[in-house]
Amino acid sequence: MLLLIISYLFRRIISIIIDEIFGLNNSLIFCFLMFLGEFIGGLTTYYYQRTFLNKNKKDQNNLAYKFAKRKNELKSADNWPKITILIYFASFFDLIEAIILSNVVPKIASLSTTSTLRLCCIITITSSIICSLTLRFKLGKHQIFSLIIMGISLSSIVALEFIYKSEDIYFGNFIIAYLLIFSHFIFISFTDVIEKYLYDYDFLNPLLILMNEGIFGFITTLLYSIYQNPFKEITIIYNNIEPSKFIILLFLLVLYFVFSIGINVYKILCNVLYSPMTKSLTTYFLNSAFIIYHYIKGNDFITEGKRNFVYFLINLLFSVLIDFLGLIYNEVFILNFCGLGNDTHTEITFRANSQEIEMYSNKFEKDDYIYSFNENDDYFTMA
Repeated sequence: MLLLIISYLFRRIISIIIDEIFGLNNSLIFCFLMFLGEFIGGLTTYYYQRTFLNKNKKDQNNLAYKFAKRKNELKSADNWPKITILIYFASFFDLIEAIILSNVVPKIASLSTTSTLRLCCIITITSSIICSLTLRFKLGKHQIFSLIIMGISLSSIVALEFIYKSEDIYFGNFIIAYLLIFSHFIFISFTDVIEKYLYDYDFLNPLLILMNEGIFGFITTLLYSIYQNPFKEITIIYNNIEPSKFIILLFLLVLYFVFSIGINVYKILCNVLYSPMTKSLTTYFLNSAFIIYHYIKGNDFITEGKRNFVYFLINLLFSVLIDFLGLIYNEVFILNFCGLGNDTHTEITFRANSQEIEMYSNKFEKDDYIYSFNENDDYFTMA
């Protein structure tokens, strides 16, 4: 999970640099790079796994062995047409997410620069609901507590946006824009849950899932680019800057692609080996740093043409609180009051071990009693 957080951090920094220097933000070109990263990342890592498996067939602890053994021993819940459709929808939802942010929302209303960052916890909430309803995940008290406080924090953040919204934005457009952002995050949850389902019920290697998502997504994005050509933006930039600066842009796009490979590989492994909720934590864990950056830069938390410190501070505190709640949800931090620690893995394991020790202890005491009774009583014997 740490590598996924680092990959997200560096790719976001690259995105900010590209936007600051070249004004290229939320472009469809990033979708091409993302899906290409999925395909290349899935293909190369899967090939490495297969090679590693052939060289280490006796090592039963490596992931390649576990994936292959799992697939061979267990029967898929679905046939290949259904599996193919699910993989396609997972990639399609990825594209819809990008279209909502890059093409739809900006045409409706001009929102806060960090609005999407501050609402990322929606992924944890919606993924929890979907997983509990479809995959039958059980939520512990600490997780329900985290989700409730997250929901309250989320509602407060949205309420603040309405209070401090620009006067030139129509109220109806503002509501529609935020509903679309909510939809953006819900589509992310759909993708994550589909990937988890394909791993848990159809026993697919997650890297094969990722590789096929990249193929479907790249083809679908290519078809959509007939309607909205993202390469026009690159052409305009090329015609308006010096060749040396354009080389810098290409270099930054290559870096974006490289970090996309890391994000996609680590993301799907974190998603299927742990849970969509664990994966969602990585998307907003370091958002506080970016909120501070945008406030200092002066392109967010603006009211009446000036930076509003109260507006910024409240959102920063909510961001830190949401990070803390995400850590509680995923049991990085355990709260041992009001029974919030009872359903954590650590506490359940402790209780199971305690019961096992008690069971064996009672058995040994009983055996000692029987042995002593037979030794000292010549008249009564026990088989």
